[in-house]
This record gives sequence, structure tokens and C-alpha cells, in this order.
Amino acid sequence: MSDTDRRLMTLKSSLRETLIAPNPAPTDLAEGEVVLALDRFSLTTNNITYAAYGDAIGYWKVFPTGDDAYGMMPVWGFADVAASRAPGVEVGARVFGYFPMADTLLVQAEKVSRGGFADASPWRKAVPDIYNRYVLCAADRHYSPALENAEALFRPLFVTSYTTVDFLRDAGFFGAKRIVVSSASSKTAYGAAHCLAADDVELVALTGARNRAFVEGLGAYGAVHGYDEVERLPTGVPTLYLDLAGDADLRRRVHAHFGDDLKYDCLVGSTQSDSFTMDDPALVGPKPVFFFAATCLDRHRERGTLHAFYDRFLADQAAFFERVVDPASPWIRIVEHHGLEAAALVVRDLADGVSDAAEGAIIRIAR
Repeated sequence: MSDTDRRLMTLKSSLRETLIAPNPAPTDLAEGEVVLALDRFSLTTNNITYAAYGDAIGYWKVFPTGDDAYGMMPVWGFADVAASRAPGVEVGARVFGYFPMADTLLVQAEKVSRGGFADASPWRKAVPDIYNRYVLCAADRHYSPALENAEALFRPLFVTSYTTVDFLRDAGFFGAKRIVVSSASSKTAYGAAHCLAADDVELVALTGARNRAFVEGLGAYGAVHGYDEVERLPTGVPTLYLDLAGDADLRRRVHAHFGDDLKYDCLVGSTQSDSFTMDDPALVGPKPVFFFAATCLDRHRERGTLHAFYDRFLADQAAFFERVVDPASPWIRIVEHHGLEAAALVVRDLADGVSDAAEGAIIRIAR
């Protein structure tokens, strides 16, 4: 531990603006407290979504800053236990979980088991338990040190892809025979497309001109169209809108064009918006419904099917990982960046929508 720890904070009113500031570090640990030293984490449009919905859903509350203007944008990654007064959590242990962009994180360990532990800090109650659980890598049979970068990138995203498809499939796709996917170049979007490959439903991708060649190269969608082509898409087919963009203007155009053919609007992400716009009096057709992965998991828990769901999920996730990093035709190029200064630049590009869809950004903390 050090009194020179740092953290990268995000200006809530402008997600591209960040500030590197001191990170308060404890000098003495209380019983049950653990210090986690962050080593590597991913940065994707998913993190921009966390920030965009920070006030509406509670993500800004997870890692309080003491400054109302700035928040800690949550990330997924790997850390090592730097200090511990929690029995069962040993110094040097490797963990995977939810972190702020900071050198260290102090947690109050509870529900300690062979597989991991949870942070019982009161502010963590703002989000479901899945975000507060830390996996001990030594006990994870699916963990591979060589695949840490891929896992940091896709593990938090693919669970959203997978649970979204599980939810829609369980609902019979609300009667739709076609799914129109916005921000089709996003990792969550093409993860969902991968999961839907065997379903009897047409997949139509919407993407910007800059990412069109990338989306077409994936081969994951039945058709790929630019955002300027929405009004030229054929109608007369029951349609579901899977919205990863979160763009209010695009949503209005999709709703107006498909009219009564639009059966459901599933809002999953916000890659192109930093606002939470659900109520729109100008919107034609069904009101957007925000999808939350934890809700799907809770439903399986209530049904007693959670164990079977995870068995399927882990097998399908492994297959997806194999596909995206297939040496013969990889879907993504993983690039490591070093330090919080580099993280700030990646955040800016993601917020500005100019990041390379074919690149997966991993941040390594310099020590």
C-alpha cells in the first residue's frame, strides 16, 4: 500500500473529460478488510454505458469519490490481494471482478468461500450482488492466465449478450421474426448475434459508415445496413429492436419506419448516447424497456434453474472466446495500454465514438 495511489475520475457532465487524482489509501485495516491492487482491466463501450446510466441506475454510487461532479467509471479486470484481514482471503491471491480505475480498492469482505468473496461496503448495495462478487482465480476451473485479456474484455459483456438472448428467446422474441440490432459493431451486439445464430430469426445490423466493413467481415448478421438506410429497410415483418446505441433520434426513426410491425424495443446499451431517455412523447409504438442482465439471473434463481443456466452459459462462453480469438480469422485485435494516462485517452475515444471496433483495449497499471 502507498499514500501515492492514484485514481482516474470521470466528469459526469462530459464523459470524455477525466481527472487523475490521489486515491486515499488506508494505513491500518479493520477486521474483514482487504486491499486489492488492480493489475489489468478492459475498457469498452460497456463502460461508457455504465457512466451514461450512472445516476439513473446507480453505477456512480458503487465507488464514491466525495465529489458530486466526478464519478468513478466502473471497469472489469484482475487484481492481486495486497493486504488482508479477512480469513480465507490470502495476500497474493489473484481475483477477477468489478473495480474503479484506481491503483487500489479497499473492500469489506463477506460471504467468503473457496470460490471468492463479496464486498459488503454499504455503497455497493446500489447495484445487484453480481457486481460485488470477486472470483478467486485459483478456484476457477475456467481461469487461464494466458486468456486474462480476452476474459477481461468479454466476460462482463458476453453475460449481457447471453442473458439478453435468453430473455428474448424465453419470450418467444415477442412474436418477432426479425431483430434489428443497433451499434452492431459493439462486442455485446455481436456476442448476441453469435448466440442467435441457430434461432429462426433474421438478424439485421445497423452501424455507422466507419464500422461497416468490420461488421460485414464478422459474418454474424444476415444483412448489414448503415444508419442512413433505416427508412429503406423492408417492412411487413414482425420486428424487434435490440438497441445497443441508445440514440434517441435513431430510436424515433426505427419506430416511425416500422410502425405496427415493431413488437418490442429492448434497450441494452448506450454506445452513442450519454443520457438515459426512456420517456419520449414523440415515439411511435412500444415504449423501450431497459434490459438488466441481473434480472435474468434472478429469474433463473427463482425458478431453480440457475445452475443449469450457468452450465450452458460457461460452455457457450468458451465457444465464443474460441471464435473471437481464432488465430485463423480473429474477430478482434487485443491491444495493451499502460497506465491511467493511457486509460484517459481510451475513455475519451470511446466517449467520442472514434475507437476502433476491431481493437480490444486492455489497460495495465504501471507499478
